Amino acid sequence: MNVEIITVGTELLVGNILNTNAKYLAEELTNLGFNISKHTTVGDNSANLEIAFKYALSKNDLVILTGGLGPTKDDLTKETIAHSLSKNLIEDEKAKEKTISYFKSTKNEIAKNNFKQSLVIEDSTIFYNDNGTAPGMALKHNNKHILLLPGPPNELMPMFEKDVKIYLSKLKDQIIISKDVYLFGIEESKADQTLSDILPNTNPYIGIYAKTGEIKIRVTAHAPQNSTCETLINNVVDIIKTRLGEFIYGIDIKNMQNALVKTAIKSNQKIAVAESCTGGLIASQIVSISGSSDCFNCGIVCYSNEMKEQILGIKETTLSEFGAVSPQVAKQMAQNVRKISKSDIGISTTGIAGPTGGDSNKPVGLVYVGISTSNHTSVYKLLLSKGQPNERQKIRHISALFAMNEARKAILNNEKGVKTNDTSN
Repeated sequence: MNVEIITVGTELLVGNILNTNAKYLAEELTNLGFNISKHTTVGDNSANLEIAFKYALSKNDLVILTGGLGPTKDDLTKETIAHSLSKNLIEDEKAKEKTISYFKSTKNEIAKNNFKQSLVIEDSTIFYNDNGTAPGMALKHNNKHILLLPGPPNELMPMFEKDVKIYLSKLKDQIIISKDVYLFGIEESKADQTLSDILPNTNPYIGIYAKTGEIKIRVTAHAPQNSTCETLINNVVDIIKTRLGEFIYGIDIKNMQNALVKTAIKSNQKIAVAESCTGGLIASQIVSISGSSDCFNCGIVCYSNEMKEQILGIKETTLSEFGAVSPQVAKQMAQNVRKISKSDIGISTTGIAGPTGGDSNKPVGLVYVGISTSNHTSVYKLLLSKGQPNERQKIRHISALFAMNEARKAILNNEKGVKTNDTSN
């Protein structure tokens, strides 16, 4: 089934806003087995939108439009599509009630134009918006399918996950299920090469998606029965585990901080973090996870040597002899924050994120990560600079990912009774 995605909004057309909806929808639709034929972006102009829509409908089985469903005069998507299909706009009582309820919850007065969002195209299936006031719509016309979805990503994405996937599954007369495998510590090209013999599969479809420091492998199957989908997916996931198991940190876990928090809570382990070069990034990511209070004790950011001594109790002799960026300091930071907070796991980072501050002995990108438990303390040396400009945030981000992943593995090793080598002063 061929699909064209039309994103609507002058702010997208002129580049004021990044078009994340097109990327998200293209990835999701591909995973569901649809063929993306084209992306089109149209400004807030009804005449141009109608031309683009009619052309897309003539060439594709499914047209998905995002944006232009709001309350203002330049939000013209549903009006334009209704006119193009010779359909009426009718008031949907439930959409109106949700608009009223939404404004009551925010304690803001409802402007009259907000009720414009209660109008929907006749004969359409309505996707009610749990995160805003503009409902989505789906309708069929001459054996073609049209979807209208809200523009804000925080409204579109939950709606797609909750309602649109189910609707699209029915179009294919198939159940569609996906499973995500998350990896850290391997390059996309290496993962691709390792799985090259199964990547051409169409059912299950295997997609590899890289982001900074991480890889997500999505396995998507379609079949008439749920059990058949599960079998198809699990067979492929087993192959991925066999070949790339050492790099897998979670399945359907979303991100590294989620994996760490869930592992710590399951094992009843408390975490504490002492950060220098990551500047609170690890602590921030951990506490972004709901329920992290069950495993996170404290985070300390000690940037200066003075604060490393006064707050973390790092020995002055260690700092003067080896410097703040050293395995010796990383070890003491991890051990001391664990002891100070009476935690089970102590995590530390100290390094040179750049772009200045390095030398031939300690270059930009040098980071030491410490992981301390009651049984052992390990320190890891990272060299993260690729010699490219603007690497600071990337170095900090990968350092945080590495630290959380090693902490996760340390918790699992404790459960298994595995003892790693102690790093001596």
